Amino acid sequence: MKLKYYTLLLALAGCSITGLSQRTITKTNLVFGPFLKTIHTIQEVKIAPRLTIQTTVKTRPATSFDLFNLGTINMEGTAYEHFGKTKLSAVGNVTEFRVYGKEKGAFHGFYFGPYFSYTHYRLQSASFRGEFHDASDAAYYGDISHSVRLNSTGGGFQIGTQGMYLKNKLCIDWTIIGVGIGMLGFKGTIDAENTSANFDFRNYTADANKVEMGIEKLFNFKRTIDPASIAIGAKIPFPMMRMGVSMGFGY
Repeated sequence: MKLKYYTLLLALAGCSITGLSQRTITKTNLVFGPFLKTIHTIQEVKIAPRLTIQTTVKTRPATSFDLFNLGTINMEGTAYEHFGKTKLSAVGNVTEFRVYGKEKGAFHGFYFGPYFSYTHYRLQSASFRGEFHDASDAAYYGDISHSVRLNSTGGGFQIGTQGMYLKNKLCIDWTIIGVGIGMLGFKGTIDAENTSANFDFRNYTADANKVEMGIEKLFNFKRTIDPASIAIGAKIPFPMMRMGVSMGFGY
């Protein structure tokens, strides 16, 4: 009796596993991930015969970044902290809803649908010992560092095609193109730490207004001056575009 009971349980478990087969695919980005030093962990899950939901988690460990000489801090005629000495890190998420064709169903062939994304970028420089002079030529000192934070939020519509090979185990996914609209939140700061007595950026506003962080080459933002920081920031809409190739395995 017990043998029949265990045999029935095994049969039911086998049916359950068969019914759940090909409901999940794990992938990684093959193009932009390595190029941008970003790790992509992608999960696509079947929720209906033609419908899937895909979530991508993106992370970029803080590593050196260099781009077109942007990000140089210029103070009193001296240039500091090229982006080559700056660390870039990022974390983000992309959520997609995919509709596949009627003939082949989920995971197979042409797909289309909306996507939504959020990414946070941070550029952080090493600090250097800076010297400043007020109107009376009094000198003040502080450890100065430069940071830029970008928050990108938006969504749009995309099309692509996906093939399943090796008995539906190997997946190759090509996002042909995705377009959309996003909002870019920007904040660039120069921070002072370990300052000398009475250090205050507001004491030499004229000099602080001459400070350039490189991003002025692209945008014109309003800046604010606090005792230990100079900041510029804004939120601006921007067009979004995404594409790429990923590979993974279904189970």
